[in-house]
Amino acid sequence: MGFVMHGLDRDEYDREYGDWVLLKRILSYFKPYKNHMAAISLTISITAISATLVPLFMSEILDGLKEGIDYSEIQNLVLLVLGFSVINFVLNAISQEITARAVQGAVLDLREDAFDALLKRDMSFFDEQPTGRLASRVTNDTNDYGQVVTLSANLLAQILVVFFILYFLFIRSVKLTILLIMFAPLVILTALSFRKIARSVSRNSRRILAKVNALIQETTSGIYVAKSFRAEQAIYDEFEEMNRTSYSVNLRQGMVFNTIFPVLTILIGLGTAMIVYFGGLDILGAETTLGTFVAFLPGRQLTIGEWFLFLQGLTLFFFPLISIASFWSQFQLGLAASERVFSMIDAENKVIQSDNKILGEPKGAIEFQNLEFSYKDDIKVLENFNLKINPSENIAIVGHTGAGKSTLAKLIARYYEYQSGNILIDGEDIRNLNIVEFRKGLSIISQEMFLFNGSIKDNLLYGLEDQESDEVQEKLHDVLDKIDAMDWIERLDKGIDTNVGERGGLLSMGQRQLIAFARILLRDPFIL
Repeated sequence: MGFVMHGLDRDEYDREYGDWVLLKRILSYFKPYKNHMAAISLTISITAISATLVPLFMSEILDGLKEGIDYSEIQNLVLLVLGFSVINFVLNAISQEITARAVQGAVLDLREDAFDALLKRDMSFFDEQPTGRLASRVTNDTNDYGQVVTLSANLLAQILVVFFILYFLFIRSVKLTILLIMFAPLVILTALSFRKIARSVSRNSRRILAKVNALIQETTSGIYVAKSFRAEQAIYDEFEEMNRTSYSVNLRQGMVFNTIFPVLTILIGLGTAMIVYFGGLDILGAETTLGTFVAFLPGRQLTIGEWFLFLQGLTLFFFPLISIASFWSQFQLGLAASERVFSMIDAENKVIQSDNKILGEPKGAIEFQNLEFSYKDDIKVLENFNLKINPSENIAIVGHTGAGKSTLAKLIARYYEYQSGNILIDGEDIRNLNIVEFRKGLSIISQEMFLFNGSIKDNLLYGLEDQESDEVQEKLHDVLDKIDAMDWIERLDKGIDTNVGERGGLLSMGQRQLIAFARILLRDPFIL
């Protein structure tokens, strides 16, 4: 099925983390919720203890039947079983609610960190990564990450049950407990043997989902162009091919995970048969080769009640192993999703500031000194470029397509890292500036007018502080008057509160250009 994996290569910034590294980092997001986790551990422990006490009491009753039936003891047993069932139900409900609060809180924190990391990436990162795939990491992958902790909490509960049941089984029959422990590694190793392939198919599942999301996002964003060129069929064919690849990847994932459960069930069935057989031989004291093997093991002869306890304990002992198989797919999905999110958070920017200086009274002088820049290593856009622009000077740069005219503006805005030379702003190396403060005084009118899905007013005031202040409102109306935009805005049904639609699609190109220009003038930049 090698063809299925075509096109599912890792992104350039993807990393691979070990399981323990991932789990340690995942759990670090739960430090603010340590009280929640303590409460979860307490409820899980109590539930585990109560789950092991029921079969213990039942075995005692069975052993007592040899001396006659005591209906009062049976009645007490019924009440005990009922009482423990109620306790387990209440504690499980409490545990589930606390777990949900802690997990969703951690998912909230991780999603905020992921989005914050996304905002801090430089422009070269977004040039290389489709937005749909990035959105998939921030939304889908952070949500799946929460599954790891939820499932780990459930697994912890089952492991506690295993320890409790092993203790009670050991003090009842050393013989059968040894047999049980001897068989358990086979089941555990079988489950763990699926780990590597499970992680691989889970990772590919997340990648193909991101690709499908990216294709849908790109298609809807460019639907105007697609319809203009009557390319609907070509786009559908591309989506169909991608969707079939998604089907193949997820089918392979399903086949891998659906194989784990039957294999473990067979092994556990063999273990149960072994305990039943050897336990029966020990009770009967049968003189067989296998019976002799049991007799050689340390410990006294088994009673019927203890045999029953072992049969009940088998379910509690092997259930965690079955649980690992049943939610292994979700667990590996969570780890793969976490790996993708942490890779995005840990991605390194190419644009690095060496200092944090703030220009006192910026004037807007710009100087390029022997600048060299290339988007790709083998194609130089600017070579030994020199240019000086004085404060308040207006210049026009002309040249053929691809000569680097727009690139100059992007370099001044520090969107990309240049390879050699210098860019000076008011005589200061641009690499030494506080980039956030510097960009507050810098504005670019892009060739592609982009408006957010909101009102005209929202777009005009985007990013400004004290938007509702009288000074800002007065300046807003002055700017709109200067560019003759107020007349057509007031003729709209809702005036300045009119929604512009996605990417400003409800306005004409000229209206979008005016709004973009007014948005710049409101900021009064020292470099435009």
